[in-house]
Amino acid sequence: MLTAADEDTAIAVDVVPGQTHEASQLEPMLDATAARVPDMEEVVADKGFDGERQRQACRDRGAKPVIPFKSCWTAPGRLNKKAYRSRNMIERLLGKLKEFRRVATRYDKLKQTFLGIIHLALGFIRLKRL
Repeated sequence: MLTAADEDTAIAVDVVPGQTHEASQLEPMLDATAARVPDMEEVVADKGFDGERQRQACRDRGAKPVIPFKSCWTAPGRLNKKAYRSRNMIERLLGKLKEFRRVATRYDKLKQTFLGIIHLALGFIRLKRL
C-alpha cells in the first residue's frame, strides 16, 4: 500500500500479505499519512476501497473521499471525476517503482527487507526528480 503526494513523492508505504484485503488497512495508512501531512484535502483511491466505513474514516480525518462506487450500490453518490484523475499520479509512481526488478519480483521473504528495498527504490525515484 502506498500514499503519495505526486508521481515522485511517496508519503507512507506498507506491505501487507497477499491474502489481506487492502480496505482493512486504509485507516492505519491514513494515520501514517496524516502524521506527515496533517492537512489532507482528498483521499483518492480505487474501487477496492469502496465502503461506508472507509469513506467515514476519510471524513473523520478531514479529507474528502474520492472513491468510485462499486456497481452493487443501489443509489451510488456522485464521483468527482476531475479529482479522480489525479489517481494517475499514484499509478505512475507504482510503475516507476516496478522498474526496479527486485521490487517487481519480490525476491525478499521478510517484510522488513522488502520494505527497505521499496524505501531505497523510492529514494532513487525522488532523487532522480531533483
